[in-house]
Amino acid sequence: MTPVDIPEVSVSNLPNTPTLINETVQQPQLPRNWNSKLIMVGAVLVLLVLALLLRGPLMNFFEPTHGLGALPPASLSPTLAPQPDIQSGTESLENTSLPTPQQTAKDDVYTMNVLVLSYFPLTADGQSIDLQVTGDWGESYQSTLQKTRDQTKNLQNALEKGTKYLGYKNTTAPSGLKYKVIDTKEYTQAVPMLLDGSRKPNYSKILLDHNICNLVDTKNITEVWLWAYQGPSYPGTSVPYLNISESKMSGPNGDISNSYRENNMPVCSKTYRVYTFNYQRGTAEALHSWGHQLESEMDAISTPFFRNVWQKTGPAATQNRTGGCGDVHHPPNAIADYDYKNATPHASDCFDWSASGTQKVTDISCKNWGCGDVSDSNNAHINYLVWNMQNIPGKDNGLSYGGQQLINWWEIHADFDKAMKERSFFVK
Repeated sequence: MTPVDIPEVSVSNLPNTPTLINETVQQPQLPRNWNSKLIMVGAVLVLLVLALLLRGPLMNFFEPTHGLGALPPASLSPTLAPQPDIQSGTESLENTSLPTPQQTAKDDVYTMNVLVLSYFPLTADGQSIDLQVTGDWGESYQSTLQKTRDQTKNLQNALEKGTKYLGYKNTTAPSGLKYKVIDTKEYTQAVPMLLDGSRKPNYSKILLDHNICNLVDTKNITEVWLWAYQGPSYPGTSVPYLNISESKMSGPNGDISNSYRENNMPVCSKTYRVYTFNYQRGTAEALHSWGHQLESEMDAISTPFFRNVWQKTGPAATQNRTGGCGDVHHPPNAIADYDYKNATPHASDCFDWSASGTQKVTDISCKNWGCGDVSDSNNAHINYLVWNMQNIPGKDNGLSYGGQQLINWWEIHADFDKAMKERSFFVK
């Protein structure tokens, strides 16, 4: 809105008695100090009148633009899901200036600010998730809502636990990344989709409706967690009910992600990621998607070093070779993809990994991370992913390769734009 110019107040603006041309008017002469007092009183009255008249425009001028502290645009969703009285770890962005990951890096711990968006298409009675929209999920609305909230917290915990360097033997190690959910928006509607028949989420619209670049550039949002659904193939097509991308990226370095890399999200001054998690699955699958995004980022720094020297990717047991620390699909003893419960040990250099090629080998199996399926936050899948992450060189790792010291690799995810300029796993 255009600022309102407030006119100057001077003696000439004050009301006075009109006079006729060529008419001489005799007025009583007051002492000079009384004239000054009358002028001041008149000026104050004029200012009060102007303040009342301009109150509305001025309030509109100073009113903040739409952000996470305000209601969403009507074009995005007519209904917000009821919010709990207090959401742990969640705070409003309104009138809040958040530090960048670099500014919060105390002892190499980086704060990652997250926006959570959830979409719950409901049946006409508002009690259940609509099967006509999801294809295969018609559970109750309240149970799905609670499940999504629980998995958000479980994912936060898993990420912070996973970024503790060698945390499985040093539980007091600091988390390399500290996850902070800044705001949560829960919508009782389907995910907005493109109208081209691809059945893909309209990521651009969703993000623009949430003023994403303001959040990224001024509020330092680094990740968006979008909870939705996927479903089987939509009738008459070869694509699912919602053709999601597990992760996407936008920023100065483009779309480096586990997706088709279509570069179809708003570009802001800094990099951010969008993860689309399926609330029909568990926290392990969400962390799995997050892990693939991390692999994409590490590949951008150096694919051969990360994949071939540290991960030693692929099913090592089937390929009859020494395993590394493993990748998202393959633990060090894997014989196939997703072989997280394999209790048969296999030789790996992960426990003595030094990037120098002189490592000792140790037999490793699911017994090292936990083979059982106890709960959403304690099962072989999620336990392996956390264990795998804890082996990533973190703070004070003391490792070197070819005479070069390794950096804290969590810096790469925390400040990806800087990492892309340096393109190195080593201290410069």
